[in-house]
Amino acid sequence: MDYEKIGTFILNLRKEKNMTQQELADKLHVTDKAVSKWETGRGIPDIQTLKDLGKEFCVTEKELLNGERDFKKKETDPNHHSIVLDVHNLSKSFGKRKILSNVNLKIYEGDIVGLIGPNGAGKTTLIKTILSLYKADTGTIKICNYLIDNELENALSKVGSIVENPDLYQNISGWKNLQIVCLTNHIKDTSIINSVVKLVGLEDRIKDNVKSYSLGMKQRLGLAAALIRKPKILILDEPTNGLDPYGIKDLRKILKYLSEKENMSILISSHILAEVENICDRIIIIKEGKLLSNFGIEEIKNKHISLEDEFLRRTKNVEENLYNENN
Repeated sequence: MDYEKIGTFILNLRKEKNMTQQELADKLHVTDKAVSKWETGRGIPDIQTLKDLGKEFCVTEKELLNGERDFKKKETDPNHHSIVLDVHNLSKSFGKRKILSNVNLKIYEGDIVGLIGPNGAGKTTLIKTILSLYKADTGTIKICNYLIDNELENALSKVGSIVENPDLYQNISGWKNLQIVCLTNHIKDTSIINSVVKLVGLEDRIKDNVKSYSLGMKQRLGLAAALIRKPKILILDEPTNGLDPYGIKDLRKILKYLSEKENMSILISSHILAEVENICDRIIIIKEGKLLSNFGIEEIKNKHISLEDEFLRRTKNVEENLYNENN
């Protein structure tokens, strides 16, 4: 058992909550010297204190003893990680037409969530309302605990997004596009550009004018721009548009890396169910503005069926129930 690794993990958890050693000690009913001892790798908490630490920091005892979060566990128990996006009783209408009706969803740290549904189900409207491109009629949206109605700038600073087509300047290079993103977001350390360009695989063409890019390359550049601010949550509407099979495979690899290594949460809206199944940990089905289902991808893997089969089954059951209620 690596005491030093466990201690570093406890130290980082405490710093995430902006707690002093004394504040943590008071919550656990131990001395600050005991906390200091753990954090410097000179011992570990007893069993009961491990349980109390787990409750305080929303981690498991196993994670504490391993000295790191197990992000695979979010597939079956997402609640042990912090909430990044919290949508509560959200409704949105255009004129007399109700597009979203009392939508509730939570996305957790490191979650990759697939939002699927038929055309006109309300997927893009939901995403645009989360991003404050549309104003909700009722309900609340919190991003990293910032309420968008009161703290919009702080909330949106935690988000990277691509909605429909990336918004890019066509007559300048990809590199200059990313420099503009840095400038408008007051990012002085432009070395981040090199990192995101390498991540999305645009090193060879980043100095070329964007108008010469294929649709797939523009999608990659849009993703790079969305990652410039190191967001806590990445929101993507149809991200595989224009990507060939190699590009889709690369995107899958990038999103998995961001989730597992950067603890980034990702919300993906897509019609390509097979790809959603390959990428996502959790699935949300929306139809006629209402969330019908919310389930882990492991649930369908254990049934040995495809996401398409499960989607058709669940939406068919709803249609049959509505028919029975009306007849």
